[in-house]
Amino acid sequence: MHLSDIMLKNDKAKSGYSQIDHIVITSYGIFVIETKNYQGTIYGSKDRKTWTVNGKFKMMNPFIQNYGHIQAIKNHIEEKYHHSFISMVSFTKRCTFKIDELDFRKMSSDELIVYDVELSEYIHRKVSVNKIHNKEPILKEDEIKRIYSILVEANIDGHSIREQHVQSLKIEEEVNSLNQQAKCCVCNKTVSDKVKSFCLSSKKFNEKIYCFEHQKSLG
Repeated sequence: MHLSDIMLKNDKAKSGYSQIDHIVITSYGIFVIETKNYQGTIYGSKDRKTWTVNGKFKMMNPFIQNYGHIQAIKNHIEEKYHHSFISMVSFTKRCTFKIDELDFRKMSSDELIVYDVELSEYIHRKVSVNKIHNKEPILKEDEIKRIYSILVEANIDGHSIREQHVQSLKIEEEVNSLNQQAKCCVCNKTVSDKVKSFCLSSKKFNEKIYCFEHQKSLG
């Protein structure tokens, strides 16, 4: 069963709510999907709080973001289902990935990065893998229906609350943007966006930013 654009109360979120792009409830897992519509090269790793697009625009690590979404769902369903989640992040084909962990593309992982055009394929493949590892379905048909009904009931569809949530996210993004002045990791000198982009796109600097002088010192 499939749900889209679900908003749930989440006391731990700054806005007080979590807005979830897609939830797919199957017999072999609950897929929570965060969709991204960026263009360019995505740089990041599992342990970094922020990722970048083209080494310039910062975004929250989408798996940390989706973790919050999953926690919001867990607040509404029984604890025995809490081990059933698969976190998926979907990007458009306009992106390429420079992500440290290759596990994000392996079926053995419960955290998967996919392109939008292969989303359905990856869900089916992950379900098939889970079937192999579980003799019995993780969720029975009546349990799927119950979880679906609970989330539909908990969904907040009031326009004003949703608008407040969107505005809260915009304000947070603007504040983060103001705080994103790139600085050399050695001397703390502010550098240009061009220097920042160069450093983040070069493997030599290991995703760290260096001013021109300290770039030279690295050889």
